[in-house]
Amino acid sequence: MRPATSPRTFEAVREELDRRRRVALGFERIEALLELLGHPERDLPHVVQVVGTNGKGTTALALAAAFEEMGHPSGAYLSPHVLSYTERVMVGGRPASKEAFASTMAGVIETADAHGVPATQFEILTAGALGMFRDAGLSWAVLEAGLGARHDATSVVRPEAAILTNVALDHTEYLGETIEEITREKLASLRRGVTLLLGTEDPRVVEVARHESERVGARLVEIGGGGAEKHTHFGLVPYAARNVGLGFRAAEVLLGGTLSPGARVRAARIVKRALPGRFEEHEVRGVPVVVDGGHNPEALKATLGAVRARYGARPLGVVFGVLKDKDAGSMLALIEKEAHALVLTRPAGERAAEPVTLARDHDPRDAGGRRAGISSDPGDALLAAVEAVEGVGGMVLVAGSFHTAAGVLGGLRGGYLG
Repeated sequence: MRPATSPRTFEAVREELDRRRRVALGFERIEALLELLGHPERDLPHVVQVVGTNGKGTTALALAAAFEEMGHPSGAYLSPHVLSYTERVMVGGRPASKEAFASTMAGVIETADAHGVPATQFEILTAGALGMFRDAGLSWAVLEAGLGARHDATSVVRPEAAILTNVALDHTEYLGETIEEITREKLASLRRGVTLLLGTEDPRVVEVARHESERVGARLVEIGGGGAEKHTHFGLVPYAARNVGLGFRAAEVLLGGTLSPGARVRAARIVKRALPGRFEEHEVRGVPVVVDGGHNPEALKATLGAVRARYGARPLGVVFGVLKDKDAGSMLALIEKEAHALVLTRPAGERAAEPVTLARDHDPRDAGGRRAGISSDPGDALLAAVEAVEGVGGMVLVAGSFHTAAGVLGGLRGGYLG
């Protein structure tokens, strides 16, 4: 049903997109929508799909930035966003303006509603991003898959290349319960002639990737971690450096060229500036604060390792908020070993796990055996964690979800939590 008032302002479009958030499998809606919009994806010369469990956004933006530096106008479609929907559509290393985003997405929503296409939030965003990339005259579009690849809206575009960053146990209710099952789901968009760039050396993933590539006639290029050791001078933490290096190496393979040292520096700066909530560093009352959206055990383990690499053995306060469908128990087990103080909080949104429920089900404690504190507001939780460590020379990590990150970043960037 068409809304009574078609959205046109950014705020109205944001509300409509929020309202249409749901998971719905199948390609019939996105295919119908793209046909109604004149198939913008067919006017894009080159498309790369980025799949994997962690690091997809960083890798996708690094790839697009590298393409730009090598003389090929590029854009990246990313998900989820942290502070603004505009983060999802990046052109030339910058997010779309609110005006351009609202105009395009309003048109997609109106088209879907006028023709009775019950498109989801992600499908509307995907179709709108493709239209914006076409209108910008881009040479390369880099699309981050939202969920696997078999049923993901980005797979309809039929990319000529795909990057698999890594595979861990996440979204098991949709993708499978083993690394091998999840890998097959993430490679479901492979077809004859596609170049698959493999960014992990996990033998379980490598074996499946080799088998699937041979089965469908895809070209497999194993690029491992992308040479992360070359990028530590960019000021990136190890896992981010690895993902940036993977994007750079993928660009070199796909274009058959070499990214110069100066171009690497410029592209890395774009990535670091453009992506909120990826090991983002702040200070509150003299206490260092790191905000990271890692939302599964593998990502959290990498973040904790980066915290120790950057800040040594300083006492660590942790603010933790997670969504209901995540492996909170395994994540809390990692935190308990490291935390001088732990505060549970509630991310925004209906999918958020209640901190009281986490406390009841897992009884998490800090390294000293003290029960976790509870503060439903992420900003208040941050201040409680800061208070717990400021007298002992500590620092604070906010982790567990991009929604949790968003709950504190507004205040940190605005200065009223600092």
